[in-house]
Amino acid sequence: MQGAPHILRRIAPHLGIAVIAAIVLTLAAFTAVAAATPAGFDTGRAARGKSATGPWTWSAPSRSWTIRTRVLPPALVRRGPRTTLTRGQFLAALLRLQRVRGDRSAMLMRSRRHGRALRDARAGSAAARAVANGWFSARNGAFEGSSPITADDATRAVMAALGMQRDVGRLAITLRDELPGTSGVRWYYASAHALARTLGLRYNVLDPWDELELGPNEPLNVAHGSYMLRAAASVESWKRDEAHRLAETFDLPDLGANQLLVLGTGVRQLGQPYVWAGETEGDQPEGHGGFDCSGFTIRIVNDSGVPADQLDHVDERTTYTQSAIPSRDRLTIDQLQPADLVFFGDSGPSSTPNQNFHVGVYMGNGWFIHSSGGNGGVAINSLDGWWGDHFSWGRRALRQP
Repeated sequence: MQGAPHILRRIAPHLGIAVIAAIVLTLAAFTAVAAATPAGFDTGRAARGKSATGPWTWSAPSRSWTIRTRVLPPALVRRGPRTTLTRGQFLAALLRLQRVRGDRSAMLMRSRRHGRALRDARAGSAAARAVANGWFSARNGAFEGSSPITADDATRAVMAALGMQRDVGRLAITLRDELPGTSGVRWYYASAHALARTLGLRYNVLDPWDELELGPNEPLNVAHGSYMLRAAASVESWKRDEAHRLAETFDLPDLGANQLLVLGTGVRQLGQPYVWAGETEGDQPEGHGGFDCSGFTIRIVNDSGVPADQLDHVDERTTYTQSAIPSRDRLTIDQLQPADLVFFGDSGPSSTPNQNFHVGVYMGNGWFIHSSGGNGGVAINSLDGWWGDHFSWGRRALRQP
């Protein structure tokens, strides 16, 4: 979690154009407070003023796009950004999205799996096909098209519409097999969220409008749905390649019992949004459930169930202070072990703690898990490329693996 004046310069290399534009619009609201704030000290939500741009400005281009392309019915979009989307409306939008994309290989209505009749849908209908082809799950033998669609189900469905079910399934199996004994995870959905974040399908609602974020079990609204659909219409090839690489090559080394606890706790948060000052997936004083980067490390290290005498408790609240450890204790990239904290700075290994702008948790074999504004929430990334160039050092969190 960083002071506002540092945000744009430090994270711009891994944010999309739309996100950078939104940051420019809101940065002025933070500057007056941050100017008098020591580096690395969070001013708290109460000190930051509301942006004059309004809470839903970020979704306006996407809503306009859905009206123009008719991916969503214009009358539905004009009801307002808070309007909840139903399962039937989102399925219809995905069918229109496939026509916009011209992606014949994944087109649902061309599938040989016609689908058996459901209680509320005839055999061969779009709803029956969506269930038969794994885009949606049936509910008590019905499609329930008039029920709200959750972010979980929307993410699963949009990944299917993009023809990426195989990638989602492969990563789900790998995560499950590499993290044995981890409970409370719906692996397919966790995988879908990880890959969707890699593709840039979710938007990070900027502070102070974090209350408009969307958790995995919450109903999808027009604002978030429009953004997801528009992003899916034009996924850049390099993002698809990154998602495919994650699905195909992700694996972990043999893990100790405590490492399993930490990483299992982290994977359990896939689907949670990025929230400034956030430390938990539930309701919190900061507003909506979710995490900023340093809050995420606190949550999954300190609250993982590792016995206290086998844990180096993470007491510091910011990236700056978490990384301010003696030089002799700083780990190089070759010394990293699963569950270590990993820091990223302006000058890589030459950074000072006050130059470190991000923190995550190392998973092993070159992968780390973190909550990132660029990904819009909890995601898994490879410790190479841009991240590798900006890696500063690591910090051991466990006294015993």
